[in-house]
Amino acid sequence: MKAGKKLTEGFEKEIERCIRCGFCQAVCPVYETTFRPALNARGRMLLLKEVMEGTVPLSQELAVPFYECTTCQACTHSCPARVKVVEVVEGARRKLYEEGLTPGSLLAVRDNILKTGNVYASSQEERTEIYPPILKEKAREGKLKAKAETVLFMGCVPSYSDRKIVPGLLKPLEAAEVDYTMLAAEEICCGFPLYLMGSDEFEAHAAGVIAKIKAVGAKELVTPCAGCCKTFKELYPKMGDLQVKVSHSVQYLDKLIREGKIKLTREITGTATYHDPCDLGRALGIFEEPRHILQRVPGLKVVEMTRNRLLARCCGGGGGMQACNPEMARGMGAQRVRDALAVGADLIVSGCAACKDNLRKGALTIPRKERGKMRFMDITEIVANAMD
Repeated sequence: MKAGKKLTEGFEKEIERCIRCGFCQAVCPVYETTFRPALNARGRMLLLKEVMEGTVPLSQELAVPFYECTTCQACTHSCPARVKVVEVVEGARRKLYEEGLTPGSLLAVRDNILKTGNVYASSQEERTEIYPPILKEKAREGKLKAKAETVLFMGCVPSYSDRKIVPGLLKPLEAAEVDYTMLAAEEICCGFPLYLMGSDEFEAHAAGVIAKIKAVGAKELVTPCAGCCKTFKELYPKMGDLQVKVSHSVQYLDKLIREGKIKLTREITGTATYHDPCDLGRALGIFEEPRHILQRVPGLKVVEMTRNRLLARCCGGGGGMQACNPEMARGMGAQRVRDALAVGADLIVSGCAACKDNLRKGALTIPRKERGKMRFMDITEIVANAMD
């Protein structure tokens, strides 16, 4: 089979279903940033149709539109024909990977994960640097609980790139006397970046993660990472039963608040707006829990951006975009920050470390006078700060 035919194999019907209406163009964050028709869902479907008909050969240039996609799913939710664009894009990436056409920046991330267990090529011991002193010492001495009711899976970005999310999650869990443990230096990347780039190493890597989680014997897994949560809920079940209930931190913290196990009594001033991460919102339907939490914080005014929930604008931090085209990712982040500025917010809260990171980077591209003193916080930080 010719390489071009392999690229579209299995997705012919989805490609033909695209009615070229262009509705997807109005919600595509890449198009809104670049104004390039080839970089929206319709453009990608047209390219694949040409490949399917044999009029366009495979090349590095043709591969670019399929990697410069945040896989945010906004296109599918706006599509009258409900074309599953993300599935087509992810399928195309797997074929492009086989043909050696994956961008080098993404292959570098692959190598980092496979060699060091995380996307940053940092040491595994550094994962515990963010732990509170007592837990850090226990982790270093190998004295963390071997078994617990709840296992925490922190994720690469919260562990290495953010100094507040992990402590923000641990504080309420300690207050609620949750029986938890962590994998500490034994935790490795969930493998989501491997899946996103189309790497055939994803399943083997995921099997190693599954074995580590099962060894704890926990009934529930809680993670503050939206990408990890999506991976555990949507991708791992295709390979076998993880044997734990998976919850994102926004769900778990909302439950603790509702049960009265933690109380939010300390005021946080400002006008906050919640940014729906694509991997939590459109992918998993987690919309209301973080809003319930924000509404319970004393002193905090909460406003909604015009585009929210299913219609939320992607911040540009997902789909491998930050590694593939960081400048484009920052441009999308700036667009989302302007959405928040438009409704008078001075604090953007999210449930995704990658969103928080890219929104902050995007804000730095906006003139200081326009962006003001915008703050960025994860929902775990909000909860921790609002507790006595």
